[in-house]
Amino acid sequence: MKTLLQLSVIAVLLWGCSKGTSNPDKAAATEAAFAKYPESQGKTVYRQNCNKCHGYKWPETRTAEKWPGIIDRMARKAKLTDDQKAAVLDFVKTNAKAS
Repeated sequence: MKTLLQLSVIAVLLWGCSKGTSNPDKAAATEAAFAKYPESQGKTVYRQNCNKCHGYKWPETRTAEKWPGIIDRMARKAKLTDDQKAAVLDFVKTNAKAS
């Protein structure tokens, strides 16, 4: 029984670590998706921070009016500086879907 518990713990740990394993197809799709946006500080900060806890939420999935509340909540969780938060907000609002 103790061995089964130990194996279960090891399996869970390995599964958790495998989440970060790179997937070339997914990486290529992400690169292609980001290529359509102009380079900016906001795009860079978004790429570095906004997929650590969840997948990317692309700017055009929300309206410009919806993004400020989302960015307020997420910036605190991501521990963004005020400048980073402003840059990300500008990035998502500029590329948001039309109202």
